Amino acid sequence: MIKISLIPLEYLERLNRKAMLAKAVSVGVLSVALVFLFSAWYFNKARQLEVKAEQLETELKSLQGDVDKAKAIEGRIAEVQKYLNSINSITSGRLLYPHFMQDLLVNLPGTIWFTGIGTASKGATLSVTLPVSSRSTYDLAYWINVLETDPKCAEVTLGGIAVSEAESGKILTTSIAMKYTYK
Repeated sequence: MIKISLIPLEYLERLNRKAMLAKAVSVGVLSVALVFLFSAWYFNKARQLEVKAEQLETELKSLQGDVDKAKAIEGRIAEVQKYLNSINSITSGRLLYPHFMQDLLVNLPGTIWFTGIGTASKGATLSVTLPVSSRSTYDLAYWINVLETDPKCAEVTLGGIAVSEAESGKILTTSIAMKYTYK
C-alpha cells in the first residue's frame, strides 16, 4: 500500500513550528508560574519571620526592665559576697588558737601540766610542740591516746620520757609534737 500525502510540506513545517512554539510558550509560562509561586511562598515566609521578630523585640523591650533589675541585684549580691569574704578572711585565723586551747584542754587529766606551748601556724593548721609533765603514767598514756584518736590532731609523736623523783612522788617529763587542724 502506498501512502500519498496531499498536505503540502510547507504546511506541515508551519504546523510543527507552531506546535514547538506552543510547547516553548507553555514551558515558559509554567516556569514563570513556578518562579512566581516560590517567590510568593518565600515572601510570605519572610513576612511571617519579620512579624515574629517584631513581636520578640517588643517582648525583649518589656523584659529589659526585669533584666536590669536582676543585674542590679546580682551586683548587690557580689558586693555583699565581697564584704563577707573580707570578714571571713579577717576572722578565719583569729579563732584558731582559742579553739585549739579548748580542744587541747577538754580531755586533759588533772595530773598533767604544760611547761610551755610552741606553735607555728600555716593556714588553718598549727604545728604544736608541748613540753609536758605528769604525775601519772596512766593519765599520760590516756591523754596521748585521746590526742591520737582525735580527728583534729595528726602526726602525734611522743619524745623521750624522763622520770624524776620529787617530794610528792615521781614526775614524768616528755615532749609531744603534733599538727592540729580546726575542722
